[in-house]
Amino acid sequence: MKRLLSVVPIFLFILLNACGNDPPGVPPAQGTAVGQTQTAAVWTPTITSTPDPNEAKIVEWLNEELSGADPLQKTLEANYQAVDVFFPWVSSGLSTVFRLDIRCECTINMQCCIPERMFILTMGAMKNRHEKIIEQVPNNVSEVRVVCYDRGTQIGVMFAWWSDVKGYLLDQLNGYQLGSRVYRSTAP
Repeated sequence: MKRLLSVVPIFLFILLNACGNDPPGVPPAQGTAVGQTQTAAVWTPTITSTPDPNEAKIVEWLNEELSGADPLQKTLEANYQAVDVFFPWVSSGLSTVFRLDIRCECTINMQCCIPERMFILTMGAMKNRHEKIIEQVPNNVSEVRVVCYDRGTQIGVMFAWWSDVKGYLLDQLNGYQLGSRVYRSTAP
């Protein structure tokens, strides 16, 4: 009986060892995928905040800059006003547009409202408040559209890439560079 008890652990050891000699039934590709999943499960997710833009504040900042313009300009040329700012989605749904609706009203009855001029004045106003404005722009903005109005009638749209406008606001691009990257259209 004592001999039988001493043989039982050896027998169990041989039996268990025989079960483990087969190669694993998991193909190497699946093993790698499982390993990567386990590694990813250990990572701590990084949460990036997408700003919730305050469009009303952007309009307010732009109007403070535009209304503080040269009184001579207002007397002889025109009065400019930011009417609205919003961030509509592009048709692909992956990025948004930074849209600025700017209104011009000629002081003397003449045709002085020109989209290029309105774009220049808008960029100047944005440059004076660039820190605050850039902070409000969501990370997924790809394009800037300045929609220009003469009183209530749309007269044109000026387009530029947000990366170029941001570079200009941060003095990474000069006016010549930004000017060569801006284009005009009639449709928003």
